[in-house]
Amino acid sequence: MTQEPESTSSPPAAAGRFIADRLVQLGKKPRILLLLLVAWSLLAILTQVFVNSGLFLDIHDIEFDGAMGGFALTFQAVPLALLYLYCWRDPEHYRSVFWLALIQQISIAAGVLYQWAIGTFSLESIIVPLVGSIVLGVFSFLQLFEPKTKA
Repeated sequence: MTQEPESTSSPPAAAGRFIADRLVQLGKKPRILLLLLVAWSLLAILTQVFVNSGLFLDIHDIEFDGAMGGFALTFQAVPLALLYLYCWRDPEHYRSVFWLALIQQISIAAGVLYQWAIGTFSLESIIVPLVGSIVLGVFSFLQLFEPKTKA
């Protein structure tokens, strides 16, 4: 009786790797990435709309103060969402928008890490923005150095 050779990875691990590979392939598609950037910007807008919501931003009934306090929640993601949506029409023509996306994601990551370091936010409050900005930043970086496709 012969025994079948054991596979080097378990079926759940192989399925997980397959799903991860498919997600990476999706993230490398310029139009998909632009739609993800639109969604990410819209999520930033929702966070500013639903202040004092446990899901988005809970400021614990603290009033923002200071001469420049109004800058804190000013819907600055709106123009970026519109720009990414505009560039979605022809990602090859507007390829340089991925430089802006990369800068935006680096800024988000740096901002949440800074706010965590000075104690404004807890670690649990920065995980989603940090991971999301890193993933979108990596995909934006990859878009910048992918060989151009010929039409």
